[in-house]
Amino acid sequence: MNGKISFGAIAILVLGAVLAWGIMNMENLQIPQGHEENGEESFHNESVPRGKHGGWLFVEKDFQVEVKIYEKGVPPQFRVYVMDAGGKPVNHNEIGMNIILNRLDRVDTIGFKPSGEYLLGDKVVAEPHSFEMIVKAKWKGQAFQWELSQIEGRAEFSSETVKNAGLVFKKAGPAKLVTTIRLPGEIELNEEKLVHIVPRVDGVVKKVFKDLGDHVSTGEIIAILESRELAEMKIDYLTASKKVDLALADFDRETRVFESTQIMLDLLEQEQDPEETYRKLKDLVIGQSRELLIPAHAKLKLAKSVHSREKRLLEKGITSESEYLLALEDYKSAEARYIALREKIAYDGEWSLRKKKKTMEMGLLNLETANQKLLALGLSPQVVSQLLEQDDQNFTQYELRASLNGTVIQKHLTIGEAVKKDDAVFLLADLSEVWVNFSIPQKELKRVRLGQKTILKEGQKTLKAKLSYLSSVIDEKTRTVTGRVVLPNKKRNLRPGGYVTVELILEERKVPIAVEPEAIQGFRDWSVVFVKYGSLLEARPLELGGNDGNTVEVLEGLKAGEEYVAVNSYAVKAEIEKSGATHSH
Repeated sequence: MNGKISFGAIAILVLGAVLAWGIMNMENLQIPQGHEENGEESFHNESVPRGKHGGWLFVEKDFQVEVKIYEKGVPPQFRVYVMDAGGKPVNHNEIGMNIILNRLDRVDTIGFKPSGEYLLGDKVVAEPHSFEMIVKAKWKGQAFQWELSQIEGRAEFSSETVKNAGLVFKKAGPAKLVTTIRLPGEIELNEEKLVHIVPRVDGVVKKVFKDLGDHVSTGEIIAILESRELAEMKIDYLTASKKVDLALADFDRETRVFESTQIMLDLLEQEQDPEETYRKLKDLVIGQSRELLIPAHAKLKLAKSVHSREKRLLEKGITSESEYLLALEDYKSAEARYIALREKIAYDGEWSLRKKKKTMEMGLLNLETANQKLLALGLSPQVVSQLLEQDDQNFTQYELRASLNGTVIQKHLTIGEAVKKDDAVFLLADLSEVWVNFSIPQKELKRVRLGQKTILKEGQKTLKAKLSYLSSVIDEKTRTVTGRVVLPNKKRNLRPGGYVTVELILEERKVPIAVEPEAIQGFRDWSVVFVKYGSLLEARPLELGGNDGNTVEVLEGLKAGEEYVAVNSYAVKAEIEKSGATHSH
């Protein structure tokens, strides 16, 4: 009795264990049920069991199909194992098979051909493996159809969620890919528009009108000095001017005397009537030459007349030879004196004119020297000329003026301070243009040339320029060459001493499809962007090309015009990972 009770109890326990195991594994053992539709066996179930090869197992009556996506060592491919109800392989030549993959952007239809123990798909199963799959098979005159939803890398975002996540969408399309060298650069003053202001004379500061940061205009008075040296220069200029006035007047009179003397010499040479000659010379300015030459000419005329008369009388025997010889002596003596006097007057007149001219020229030279000294101090020609017109003047006052339109960036003088002529009391800079200098490594020089396009970035600002200077000398310590671009700075936003990033453009090329770098996320082993299909966002694996930091070339995986998440794409990735829409087949 006791033995029978023990056996019954054991039987009950075993039966209970079997039933419990069956209940726990009922879901995995469940065979999908189908229904007839238009003569085809149709199947649809959210949970599909796995076959012995790890693929999805579809069973209907005495027909079994295991669909496997195989991707070990080969691009993803469908392998289909076809069996009867007993698990025995079916002759592949008796099977008609195709699979339709309904993706968000397209439909892929895959055919099959025998390949050993399985049927092999004729197309690569492109990533992502996210699709609605329809498996169609024909065997022994029967048509079978199963449906499977395989979703991965996909999430749904409502318009409100898109807004809250800060997603920004852009369309894929052509872009310009730029290859650059990125270098640090420093903003510097344009040395071609930089001026040191020096007094040029020793003096004491009387007034200062400009301070650091003040704007100045060309010619504007920025300080006033008192200078004894300047006073001496002004006096020298006025003295030279007065001497020139006298020399000019003297030279003018001497010129008129010389010209009148030449007229007198010419008239006396013509042997005209003396009265007529004297009348013509009456109003001319001749000076002492008239006093000497006119009497000598008159004596010559008289001696010549006496000589002629004595000669006639001698020929007639009326006078003695001694009287004639005496008259001849007087005539020759008068003639000699007259000729000598003419020569002396002509020579002395020309010599005196030359002396007066030289005196005048030296006076003009001294005046111009004094004038240039004042101009060299920065005085304008108008100010210098006014020295001759003003009686009451402050000769010691020196006006220090700006020599360009710019800004005071250094100041080294105060009221009452004594300054030297070579002291740099102000530094003025025109900040409407600035330089950006940067060091180019020696190894990059073969790819750098003058005129090359550059992009400069300071904070959020982006500026464009061209390489305007390239040093001819390599720095011995850094093995770099200095490059430079010139930037307009009308708003004074670029401050010398600041730093910028310089991108030298080495190459520019257009690519048919490109996306923004921020859009790309790592997902599984892929680089993906999330493409928009209505409210759905799906990871799209990409084959990437060049990347210039601003644009990434897409070689495969995206078509022009497709919308993708360009900003905050990490939020989409996080949502997909949270939802568990991962790779599973």
